[in-house]
Amino acid sequence: MKTEIKSAADNEVVLAIEVPHDDVTTRIERTTGRLASQTNLPGFRPGKAPRAMIVQRLGEEYILVQTLEDALGEWVLEALIATDVDPVSTPEVDYDEFTGKGPFAFTAKFQVRPEVVLGAYKGVEVPRPAAEVTDAQVDAQLAMLQERFATLKPVEGRALAVDDFAELDFEGSVDGEPLEGAQAEGYMLQVGSGNLIPGFEEAIVGMAAGDEKEFDLTFPDDYRAEELHGKQVTFKVAVKEIKEKAVPDLDDELASQASEFDTLAELRGFMHARIDEGLKANAEREYRGRVITKVVDNASVSVPSAMTERQAHALYHELESSVGERGMEMDQYLEAIEKTAEEVEHELHPRAEAIVKQSLVIAAVRDVEQVEVTDEEVREYLTQEAQVLEQEPTQHILEAAKAGRQDEIRAELVMAKTVDFLVENAIAVDEPDDQDTDAAASDEADGSESE
Repeated sequence: MKTEIKSAADNEVVLAIEVPHDDVTTRIERTTGRLASQTNLPGFRPGKAPRAMIVQRLGEEYILVQTLEDALGEWVLEALIATDVDPVSTPEVDYDEFTGKGPFAFTAKFQVRPEVVLGAYKGVEVPRPAAEVTDAQVDAQLAMLQERFATLKPVEGRALAVDDFAELDFEGSVDGEPLEGAQAEGYMLQVGSGNLIPGFEEAIVGMAAGDEKEFDLTFPDDYRAEELHGKQVTFKVAVKEIKEKAVPDLDDELASQASEFDTLAELRGFMHARIDEGLKANAEREYRGRVITKVVDNASVSVPSAMTERQAHALYHELESSVGERGMEMDQYLEAIEKTAEEVEHELHPRAEAIVKQSLVIAAVRDVEQVEVTDEEVREYLTQEAQVLEQEPTQHILEAAKAGRQDEIRAELVMAKTVDFLVENAIAVDEPDDQDTDAAASDEADGSESE
């Protein structure tokens, strides 16, 4: 089989393929034999009828069409292997006519994996995010702890104020008729929370326990029930009890009550360490992301549309799964955001292209640096995975091999190892403060004006 590679547009090649007549004849005979075994002719067992009768029964054109369906994919694959082309899209096949009378010439156009031109990827300077714990962060955590252990205590000798908790009986009516859903007994309301219709909480401020009051309010135009927009509602309210929040003192007693520590100092130290651990982990993730972004920005690569579309399709299905986990059908989600599936998937294209570009650049670094993962590293990964899943390691490794997961795991570990290589070879610099950033922007603007 003759195959010639011709360049087309960016990331596209055309294979001009010519299949010899002998190969064409062999494939026609093979397809005819297959069709004969599936065709019943009176007086002959399946597959035993003479070829001429099969051709007469099915028609030569039908046999040629079936032959092309049988053979075309194999001929394309053979040409790809012969030319070492790495396609990332399905082929666009074009030919004039398939007669079976001589050599068969056709073309197959593919999008191919693009060439990545790496820029600087070792020794790149990347700001490392700060990860310092402040007293304010620890104080905020302790304040949340105080709130969790706060209690409500009855108020005596004063009227209802903002932030108080009021136990209420109330009923609402519109045009003298009771309003459905606007009645409650023993309802606990924190005044100022905004949980009820606008104006309600302001109207009860100043009432004392045992007081009753009647007042009118107007439903706002953005109220959830459209039929009540602009309607006037009359409320009758009785305050049964007033309570205020009592926040415990931040002391050793609270520390021992809320934790396994005996003193506030010990609890503060524990919280400081926990916040520090979280900040450092977040900073490390952010730093690694910045290193990758820098390396990708330094590289040059044109992402084929087929790879972007495939990745966007995968992202759409991830979104579909996420929507399902929230208890919604995708059709409901699309209706809520007033978009079609095609529109959503199209909007995912920029993110998809960025993901593909990143993977291509990391793969290019992998190839240049010859990053590899050993069989032992794959086994170690599977052993750790087995421990997490509480499975017997040897059995888990055998099951992974049987399922063909090892190549997939190896590929993931190689990519992770390549990212580790990039991070290890990056140079961490201090995060620029706002003043430095503003000054740099000002200098750049001045330089532009002078030009």
